[in-house]
Amino acid sequence: MSRHRIGFCALLSAAAFAAAPAVAAAETVSLQPASQTVPFGAAARLTGAVDPARQTQVQLFALDSGGAWQPVGSVQSGADGRFSFQLSASAPAVYLARTDAAESPQAAVRVRPSLTGSVQGLAVLGAKLRVVGRLRPAAAGRLELTVNGRRRIVRVGPAGRFSAAIPTRAARRLRLALALVPEEGYATARRRLAARVQAPVLGLGARGRAVRFLEDRLRSLRYAIRSVDRRFSWDTRDALYAFQKVRGLPREGLASPRVWRALRTARTPRAAYPHGNHIEVDKARQVLFEVRRGKVVRVVHVSTGATGNTPLGRWEIYRKTPGFNSLSMYYSMYFLRGFATHGYPSVPTWPASHGCVRLPNWFAPGFYSRWDIGDRIWVFPTTARGSRLWRPPAAIARTPAPRPAGRVGP
Repeated sequence: MSRHRIGFCALLSAAAFAAAPAVAAAETVSLQPASQTVPFGAAARLTGAVDPARQTQVQLFALDSGGAWQPVGSVQSGADGRFSFQLSASAPAVYLARTDAAESPQAAVRVRPSLTGSVQGLAVLGAKLRVVGRLRPAAAGRLELTVNGRRRIVRVGPAGRFSAAIPTRAARRLRLALALVPEEGYATARRRLAARVQAPVLGLGARGRAVRFLEDRLRSLRYAIRSVDRRFSWDTRDALYAFQKVRGLPREGLASPRVWRALRTARTPRAAYPHGNHIEVDKARQVLFEVRRGKVVRVVHVSTGATGNTPLGRWEIYRKTPGFNSLSMYYSMYFLRGFATHGYPSVPTWPASHGCVRLPNWFAPGFYSRWDIGDRIWVFPTTARGSRLWRPPAAIARTPAPRPAGRVGP
């Protein structure tokens, strides 16, 4: 072959190569979340691009719990190849985007759970105090509550709501912390709270929720009170007197820290004679019990004979007189000669009567209506078992009636 022919062939080959179409570059798709962690219920935004840029349909898929890809949306990419998706972040998820020619790498979105909490109840010694709130979603992880360094797990309901009791055993400041130990795909969540448990000093004239709690607690222990009404009135003071007498506390008529501590562990006192229906008078502690079926159902503060002359024994009501008499005795029930139970304007915390058993006037009419002629009244040195003054009911029942000795009255 001549030199000229070789040069022509080379030219034709070059021309043929120049005329052949170029091989297209492989298409790629990118996908990334605008934020790796999204608050629960907020919008999660995912963006990406098709390269080389073109307008095409882009589908978004999410990985389900069974490991299969499920379609969740579809958009058209722009002329520059870019696209975006926006979804509500209710749970963590892994996504990928696909075109008809390629798919993106996987992109994960974590969720920051919503955790709310507050302290509810009454921050008073012995009262009920709770941390309540909501975790959304409920399956985000294990919720822990720490109170002054002590940690415990809090049960979360199906709707994410929770309620946990806070101890009120001592008057102190409480440092509270809620913390989520998250499941995979969730971020941690925390909330700090604080409360101060108090033992307020309450007396006549006080008002509010603490008074109501005091009244309700006294009533639950069977101390007679006219009403639970958030007002520290005379009946509240009388119920408190009775409680202080039974518990051996100073008879101040004030709800002091010492009283709050005693109320926290107190129980209804026991009847000295735990059978049937009757009345018991405790001369040492200056209280009266109403007993039904052997159980104390009411306790009221009283004042017996100043000289100790209120007669011990087992007696029966033999006469009743309603209203006031000439001695200012109110709704009287006589159990031995002139000895009676009755309301009176003054009922001090010590023995002060001429021998009768004085009751607060507000209490006397109801007490009068609940007992009839023939009902028994026991008068004990004390109803407190274990006291050196204690005498069993059998011995009290054998006590002879005392001889008349001077005037008996209010």
